[in-house]
Amino acid sequence: MSERLHRLAAIVRADFFVRFRRPSTVVVFLLLSACAYLWVPAPSTGRALIVIAGSRAIYNSAAIGMATAMLGTIFVGLFGFYVVSNAIRRDVQSRCGYVIASTTMRGSEYVAGKFLGNVVFLTVFMSGFMLTSMIMVIVRGEAPLQPLVFAWQYLLLVPPSIVFVSALAITFESMPLLRGKFGDVLYFFLWAVCLGLVGSLAEKGNVPPAARWFDFSGFAFAFETITRIAGTTSMSIGASGFDRGKPPILFNGLQLANEWILPRIGATLMPMLLLFVARAFFHRFDPARIRAVAQKSQWKFLGWLNALAKPIARLLTAIFPASNAVAADARTAIADLPLIAPAMIGFAIASLASNDVMPIAFAAVAIAIADIASREKRAGTLAFVYAAPRLRERFVLWKFLSAVLVATIFLALPLIRFILTRPSMAIAIVVGIIFVCAAATALGVISANPKTFIVAFLTFWYLVVNSKGATPALDFAGFYGIATPMVIASYAAAALAFLVLAHAYHVSELRRRW
Repeated sequence: MSERLHRLAAIVRADFFVRFRRPSTVVVFLLLSACAYLWVPAPSTGRALIVIAGSRAIYNSAAIGMATAMLGTIFVGLFGFYVVSNAIRRDVQSRCGYVIASTTMRGSEYVAGKFLGNVVFLTVFMSGFMLTSMIMVIVRGEAPLQPLVFAWQYLLLVPPSIVFVSALAITFESMPLLRGKFGDVLYFFLWAVCLGLVGSLAEKGNVPPAARWFDFSGFAFAFETITRIAGTTSMSIGASGFDRGKPPILFNGLQLANEWILPRIGATLMPMLLLFVARAFFHRFDPARIRAVAQKSQWKFLGWLNALAKPIARLLTAIFPASNAVAADARTAIADLPLIAPAMIGFAIASLASNDVMPIAFAAVAIAIADIASREKRAGTLAFVYAAPRLRERFVLWKFLSAVLVATIFLALPLIRFILTRPSMAIAIVVGIIFVCAAATALGVISANPKTFIVAFLTFWYLVVNSKGATPALDFAGFYGIATPMVIASYAAAALAFLVLAHAYHVSELRRRW
C-alpha cells in the first residue's frame, strides 16, 4: 500500500513541478488576478460587484469571497480543462510514458495519479487566486478582512468544479475520439450548454432536487441561496450598474442549507466515476496498442468522415502552387483536416440563403486555422522549416498569410454575399478575418498549442453571439451591422498588436535557441 502511495505521490509531484515551471502558468495567473480587479469595481464608478434589486452589496469578505469564487469557478470550468488536458500526451511526446510502462506501476495507478495531479494543480492555482482576491477586500473593501469567511465561500463553490474538470480532462485524453481537437471543441459547447441549463434553472428560484447533484459549477446553489436570502430573483454579479438612490445592503455570503449538504458532497465525489471510463480506454503506453488505436481511428467517426472528404480536399488543394511557401502551408492545413473542404462547400451553400451563417462560419474557420502556427513546433519539424530560405526570419508573417489564405478560401462565397448585401460592413468583415488570423498566429506561436486560441476565441465568440448585436464593441466582424469606425479601427490595431507581439516572441526564441 505504501508503495502505491509513493508512486501516486511521484506522479503528482512531477506534474506539479512541470506545470508550475512554465511561464504560461504565471501569465494565466496574472490574467486571472487582473480579472478579479476588474470584477470588483469601485462603487464610485456607478458599478458594483453584487447588485440585488437595484441595491449594491457592501464590500465585505463574504460578498467579495462569493463573487470571486464564482469567477474562479468559471475559470476552472472553462480554461482549467484546457490547461490540464495534456497530461498523458505530454508523457507520450517526451517518451516518459514508455519508461513508466516498463515499471510495475498499474494503469489504474497512473490514471489516478494524473487525476490527483490535475486536482492539486487547480487547487493550488485557485488558492493563490483566493489570496490575491483577498487583497481586494483591503483595497476596496468596506469591512475588515475575514479570511475564514472568505475561504468558506470558496469551499462551498469551487471543489466540485475542480474534481469534475480534473476527471473529465483525463477521461477525454484516454479516449481516442475525444483526445484531439474534436474533444476540445466538444467540451467548450458542453460547458456552454450546461451553464445555460444551470442559468435557466436558477432563474426559477428552485432547483429540482435531482439536478442539485449535478451542479458541478455551483451556480445553481449560489443563485438559489441568494434568491432565498434576498427574496428576489433580480440580481447580478460582477461589475453591474446599481441605483445610487438606494442604500447599500449587507450580504453575509452563502450558507449551506440542509437540503444542499448531500448534493454538494455528491457533486464533488460523483465525477470520480469517470476514472473507471478513463482506465478502460487508457492504452498504458503500449506501442502496439497506440499504433492500433491510430489505425482504427481512421475508420471511426471523424476519421471515417475525413476519409470520405479526402477526394474533395485533393481537388481543392490542387489549385495551390507547390512552389509558393504560403500556398504550400495552406495546402498542408487542409490536407491535415480534409473535413475543411466539405465544410467550405456547406457554408457556401448555406450563405446563399442568409448572412446569418457568418458567425457559425467564423467559428469553423477558427477551428480550421488553430494549429497552423504551432504545427511545426508540436511535430518537432521546426529545424526543417528554418532550413528554407528566409522562412526562419519571416515565420510569423508566413503563418499569418497561410491562415488568411485558408480563412479566405473557407469564407469565399459567404464573404462575397455578405459584402454585396452589406457594403457598409465590407471593411469590418475583412478586418474581422485579419483579426482572427492574427490572434490564431500569435497565440499559436507563443503557446505552441492550438488549444490556447480555440478556447480564447470560442469564449469571445460566445460573448459576441449572446450579445445579439446589443454591444457595438463586440461586433468585431460586422455580423450585426453595428460596428462603428472606431470599433473597426480598434480590432485592426489589435490584429497588428498580435502580430508585433508574436514576431517579438519569435525573435527572442531564435536568439535563445537558434
